[in-house]
Amino acid sequence: MSAATKCPSTEEVGAVISERAYPAFTAGWCAGMNRRTTQPASQDVIEEIAAMLDAASIADALTQPE
Repeated sequence: MSAATKCPSTEEVGAVISERAYPAFTAGWCAGMNRRTTQPASQDVIEEIAAMLDAASIADALTQPE
């Protein structure tokens, strides 16, 4: 594993990833980093994802109980 694909440590992700799931997480992390390097997402895809995240944030803000 190169420095560019270095996975977060178990301490860094321990709050969201169990120790048992960490090996699968690292495999997915490395595959994702390799794909990102060899086949980066287009600007259109990035903008579409950003718009979806904005819409989700707005929906969450509007539907939170006061």
